[in-house]
Amino acid sequence: MNPRLTSIFSQKCPRCLEGDLFIDPNPYHLKETSNMYDHCPKCNLTYAPEPGYWYGAMYVSYAFTVALAVGLFLVYYLFFSFLGVGWYLGGLTVALLGLAPWTFRTSRAIWLTFFNKYHPEIRADILKKA
Repeated sequence: MNPRLTSIFSQKCPRCLEGDLFIDPNPYHLKETSNMYDHCPKCNLTYAPEPGYWYGAMYVSYAFTVALAVGLFLVYYLFFSFLGVGWYLGGLTVALLGLAPWTFRTSRAIWLTFFNKYHPEIRADILKKA
């Protein structure tokens, strides 16, 4: 699989694919959802290199939200439009609230992966030491 996709969906360090991004792997432990390591525990990559770094992840999250809203609207329009628009809005609200922790974390993983390149030699060194 592509190292960038592996990093995003496993929420691992984009440089070594070994270190975790988040302290608690479950995004639905809501008190711990935003708790990240400052550095990769394996290769020491700095996860937030400057103040305000994660603002860009909000744009990625916005794209997820728009895609979900459009997708649900198409399903509603094609199959359930006889129910009324309130059902669409209710379903969209439930979907957005239910997926918010996952969207938050995945947006940060995408943003971090966008700016950091995979280095197989660093990963090989880490795996040798383990």
